[in-house]
Amino acid sequence: MNKITLLIALLVFSNTFGQVQKKFFVEDVKSVEYVTVNFCVNDEAKISEVTIVADKTTYGNEYNIEQLRQYLLGVQYHSDSKLKNNCYDSTFEFINNEYENKSLNAEECKACEKFKTGIYAYKHVLYQDTKIKRKRKVQREIFKDGKQIYYIKWISDCHYVLTYKKMTEPRLKHLIGKEIDVEIIDVLDDGSYVYKSKANFEDKTDFGIIKKIK
Repeated sequence: MNKITLLIALLVFSNTFGQVQKKFFVEDVKSVEYVTVNFCVNDEAKISEVTIVADKTTYGNEYNIEQLRQYLLGVQYHSDSKLKNNCYDSTFEFINNEYENKSLNAEECKACEKFKTGIYAYKHVLYQDTKIKRKRKVQREIFKDGKQIYYIKWISDCHYVLTYKKMTEPRLKHLIGKEIDVEIIDVLDDGSYVYKSKANFEDKTDFGIIKKIK
């Protein structure tokens, strides 16, 4: 059984929701899987309820999911936390532990040349309705309420940089001109690829899967 007890013990929670640790490297997934929970914070700034959101959860290890749920039930935020007396959805990622430090070699990178153009979709429970249209120099991401446009610069067949060009969401306008460095770290049998990305305006690394549709 692949336990994550020690990983959970290292989590650092604060009264800022965005700082919650959400990634776990485990042995029992082929690529990336997700667990979405709805948690409620009471008047004492303590998480009092945690419910699994089944239709936004793909990870199947019930033991690890329960470990995560029990840990969250022990979280105590600062007494002045703005999270008090409300409920929130939060999605946790369970990532193949080989991906933490994985890169493709020069020969393996050749298989990524086909990803420079085409139509794609995220294999993420929160972005299932987003469609990606990629040309050699421009990438458009289209979703229900708008779109985001990036310049795309290929450093190699498995490494590219996205630069924010246009955002339809006013709250994201400040990102125009900022960059996301993306490395393809695995190519899957179904035509998808696993990526690792890091934005130059955030101190975190993201992992995900993008599937080529055509």
